[in-house]
Amino acid sequence: MTSIMSNIGELRHVVVTPSRNESAFLPELAESMTKQSIVPSMWIVVLHNSEDESRRIMDGYSKRFDWVSVISVNDNSKRRRGGQIASLVNKGLELCGKDWDFFLKIDADMVLPNDYFEQIFTEFNSSAELGITSGSCYTMDRGGKRTEKVSPDHTRGGLKTYRRQCLDEIGGIMELDGWDGIDNIMAQMVGWETKPVNRPEVLHQRTTGSHSGVVSGCFESGRFAHSMGYYPLFMFARSIHRMARRPFIIGGISMFMGYSYSILSRQKKQTEPSVVAYLRKKKKNRLKPW
Repeated sequence: MTSIMSNIGELRHVVVTPSRNESAFLPELAESMTKQSIVPSMWIVVLHNSEDESRRIMDGYSKRFDWVSVISVNDNSKRRRGGQIASLVNKGLELCGKDWDFFLKIDADMVLPNDYFEQIFTEFNSSAELGITSGSCYTMDRGGKRTEKVSPDHTRGGLKTYRRQCLDEIGGIMELDGWDGIDNIMAQMVGWETKPVNRPEVLHQRTTGSHSGVVSGCFESGRFAHSMGYYPLFMFARSIHRMARRPFIIGGISMFMGYSYSILSRQKKQTEPSVVAYLRKKKKNRLKPW
């Protein structure tokens, strides 16, 4: 264990957090960042059209910690999942330079355990084939602690960690809707392993998709699934599976409607044909809803 920890202590990691009007969440994330057993070399917070107290909050942290920076990106675009977020992440990544071993994209509404980075890099240290990973997320509601499930080879968009070589080999983060699924597929295609890990556990301060509404988030998930080339049968099964989670029934219906809308409106698939073919082959061989 000593040798592993010694290696981990020498790693350089950089973090980017895209955010818009999330002053209610940023302080909790910032506090958890500053308490890490291994702090980042750089943490860039990219504020997109923020009109709340986010800038003031993060300016305070940047004055206290020389590894914290904040930039503002102001344009006419509305908040979107997908391509817009990927664009903001890339803007932050450009400021991180080239002297790093791991890159992390962490959402503003996460709260990390104090050893989050330490545990994540231990995972990488134990597997030379691991290219992308993410920790486990849970929310707290009236029913208590609820773990957010993802499929075995899908890394969570709000908690991505990329090995430098892997990110280089897939050509960086694609500025497309569904980027956080495309990167997994592209990494697998060139021989990397992608997987979430059960630990460390991260508190998600709001349910995935709740920023724009869970139902509309399900609709968008269906649209993104079409853009990535999901088979209709797999998407139907996935939508049925989604009906068992809150909001019951309607979430799954909304997801399949988003997928169907993309088909009926003849929306083009955004990913390369080779990526679509690879994904379809995987889903056909393992028809299991997630």
